[in-house]
Amino acid sequence: MIMFSSTSFLRSFYRLYWTVAGFILLSGLLATSVFAVYPSDGTWEDLQQRGTLALDANQYWIAEPLLKKAMSKAEKTYPKDMHLAKSLAELGRLYTIRGRFSEAEIYLEEELGVKERVLGDDKYQCIPNMGSLIQFYITHGTQSKAIPLTEEMLSLVEGKLSEVRSQKQKVKLQKGQPLQAWLGVAAQEAQDPIIEWAITCDSVGNAFRSINNFEMAERLFKAALNIKMTVLGSTHLSLANSYDSLGSLCMERSDFAEAESFFIDALKVTEKVLPPESHEVFIRLDKLAKCFIKQDKYKEAEDLYLRAKDFWKNEPSKYGDDIRLLFALGDLYAQQHKYEMALPYLQQALKRAEDFNGPDSIALVPYLRRYAYCLYYVGNKKGEEQLKARANMISGDGQ
Repeated sequence: MIMFSSTSFLRSFYRLYWTVAGFILLSGLLATSVFAVYPSDGTWEDLQQRGTLALDANQYWIAEPLLKKAMSKAEKTYPKDMHLAKSLAELGRLYTIRGRFSEAEIYLEEELGVKERVLGDDKYQCIPNMGSLIQFYITHGTQSKAIPLTEEMLSLVEGKLSEVRSQKQKVKLQKGQPLQAWLGVAAQEAQDPIIEWAITCDSVGNAFRSINNFEMAERLFKAALNIKMTVLGSTHLSLANSYDSLGSLCMERSDFAEAESFFIDALKVTEKVLPPESHEVFIRLDKLAKCFIKQDKYKEAEDLYLRAKDFWKNEPSKYGDDIRLLFALGDLYAQQHKYEMALPYLQQALKRAEDFNGPDSIALVPYLRRYAYCLYYVGNKKGEEQLKARANMISGDGQ
């Protein structure tokens, strides 16, 4: 009976396996057959659309010849407009996805060149494309090309920004709406190209920061900040993002006094726009407090954290910010060897962290170890050993 049951199970399993495998294979064949049943009419529009659809479907063996034919057609039919640039962009995307970066680079550079020729005096419209190509250079190993193109991009941004300032242009966005988007794609409510340039500068700044080129990152972050202040005014939440980026950059360079100034500005703007219990407010406040601690300004850090204790009177933070606040206060006192003051905060933080994450979560390990550290210094060796053993069991260090 057991043998029959096992055999039946195996038969059912293999029947299901081959059904699924057959479905996947048939889906691929059907997708491929669409291109065979409906041959191209030879126009650029048809070749480009079919190539892009195949690329989006990960059918690279179909996409590549179609997109190359579209590019050739554009070179003959549309040599001086954006059709050619679009074909080049899709080929660049194809080769980037496939990891053929040297080939992708050629097409992406040609795309930018075509757009610059087509736009002529309106070259500043190429700024998002420049930013995208700079990031490609940084990510895929041709960083020597990134610097001159960044200089060119910044020159365009700064020149146009001066023009905008002189005209005193403004765009109206919803108060407090963060300015965030992928490079080169502005949010629907932020279609002004100047805003898109701020997004580009922030993204390229982060790319330079990732390779420790802090000087260029700072220039880009400040360019983004200048754009936002000119176009959005001085109280928009996106300014806080720029101040935060500049403060974090200063922290990495150990320029704590400068970082403090930026973090103060970031917190002020955020508190003007968002309620105190907001996650963003706590993030800004916590960064400023940590900056104070780096400068041994313990009293200033303590005052910030104590002020934040009242942020979640009505209900706990859904992000666990109230837990992190208790831990931060306990840790602050521990760093000053005020262990008796630290213990109640660390105990509360651990209890709430257990409720928030579960009793066996890896997230509890720093809470357990810091609490154990303070117990040791007040003479509670047994409690310290129990907490350390539990932390080791969760993390696997004791095995």
